[in-house]
Amino acid sequence: MKLIEKIKEIYRYRHMLYTLVKQDIRGKYKGSFLGFLWTLLNPLLLLLVYSVVFQTVFKIDIPNYPIYLFIALMPWNYFANTIAMGTACVSNGGSLLKKVYFPREVLPLATIISNTINYFFSAIIIFIALIFFSDIGVSWLALWLPVVVLVQAIFSFACILILSAVNVYVRDVQYIMNPVMMVWMYATPILYRSDMVPERYLDIYNLNPMVHIINGYRSILYDKTMPDFAALGTVFIGSVIFLSLAYLIFKKLQRRFAEEV
Repeated sequence: MKLIEKIKEIYRYRHMLYTLVKQDIRGKYKGSFLGFLWTLLNPLLLLLVYSVVFQTVFKIDIPNYPIYLFIALMPWNYFANTIAMGTACVSNGGSLLKKVYFPREVLPLATIISNTINYFFSAIIIFIALIFFSDIGVSWLALWLPVVVLVQAIFSFACILILSAVNVYVRDVQYIMNPVMMVWMYATPILYRSDMVPERYLDIYNLNPMVHIINGYRSILYDKTMPDFAALGTVFIGSVIFLSLAYLIFKKLQRRFAEEV
């Protein structure tokens, strides 16, 4: 019942949530001439760079490697940006916390929603790349994309609930996350295939939820095969459990947010 009441409370503050999401999206390119168009131009420029570099400098034995890399890098950037913004979202919202009451969960929720919207816009470039910059094309399996994004969003939301709450008390968290995300990226199959990982490390390697999420993107967009629903389902269930735990931690720590920010 408490969960339902909390959802209803957040719904009552939906206009505030909408405003924060809009501010996040617009504020990212505030003051720039092209504004929101950079959401499309940035991934397009990245694709062009990868195409030139990996086709002329590096000799990678993965067909259409720039596209292969691009498909994984875009959701990783979505994840990394969510963590970076989400970790500091409560501490950066100090002025709001001290002035008015609202469900504190609105701040990390706005972060995950705005970054998810940004990813879907950048996904337009992914589809353009698949159709015009490669011989891969797009199949009906791309319809599974929202499912993979949903799993990633739930996992990301759980992460930033904990990180944003702890960061209010220990500001070092937002700085620690920079090297953590760098290591995490190399522990995720973005630059390489999962089958390149030595078998003796697979048990530990597969504990990384982003491994299965990134492989899900690659399955439906690059390989044009059904995603590994067993792996994604496990990540989904684990993320829901993790989200429940994260919410309890956030709820306990939020009592002193206004005093600490």
